[in-house]
Amino acid sequence: MKAIFRTDREKQDFLFYKEYENDSAVFGFHSQVELYFIDEGEMDIAINSHHKRLKSGEMCVALSFDAHGYSTPDHSRSSVLIIPTHMCTNFIDSMKDKQSVYPFICKKEVVREIKDYIKKLNDSNNNDIKIQGYIYVILGLIAEHMDFQTSHNPVDTTLLSKLLMYIENNYTKNISLKSASIELGYNQSYLSRYFKSCFNMGFNQYLTTIRLKNALLLMNKKKHKLAYCALESGFNSLRTFHRVFYKEFGCTPKEYMKTVGLKK
Repeated sequence: MKAIFRTDREKQDFLFYKEYENDSAVFGFHSQVELYFIDEGEMDIAINSHHKRLKSGEMCVALSFDAHGYSTPDHSRSSVLIIPTHMCTNFIDSMKDKQSVYPFICKKEVVREIKDYIKKLNDSNNNDIKIQGYIYVILGLIAEHMDFQTSHNPVDTTLLSKLLMYIENNYTKNISLKSASIELGYNQSYLSRYFKSCFNMGFNQYLTTIRLKNALLLMNKKKHKLAYCALESGFNSLRTFHRVFYKEFGCTPKEYMKTVGLKK
């Protein structure tokens, strides 16, 4: 499966900090800036085409719409800070035509400094101005200690977020690139080129991926028959569902259901 738009994150339009033990996350993306810290043990990190096993005291940075995922090979303690776009607009604007050459910071003294500011950021006595100030100090340190290069495909975060949310909110219906262009007020050909430049796949391919993801979720609940899972996920026929399922997973939906003991 391709990277998935993390609507759960996208809808959490507030500053988010949490600590984890033995964390993992599916390969996905969202508009917020995400800072991930390895506090103990080791974790396997994937950001866009970069893969690395990070150790305690190291961190990674996923910029707006960077595809990223995490897994723990043995044991880990980690923490994450997610900054919504409205709280770092200047940083987002400065990065819209850039991409990270290496999305990891392995200098432990730099990571410790960033973590110290996060502790100050999480102080319950902070006012809005202090919070905003600490956010930009943290992002300033990241900009100082990471290398960036000009991107050939600058991301319009507002348009991309609207387009992806349109798909997420309507994928069970009979939608298309044409309906999306009408809804968002953009030229259909422009949206098609823009979407493909951002994700290396077409609108319809991504839409199919989202529908397959939902069908799998319904199938694994072990409550529904195959026809229900397909039609409730936006597929217009069982024939279409069978074809795209086999292409993606190399087995038929019935074969998959037999392996996990589900209804047909």
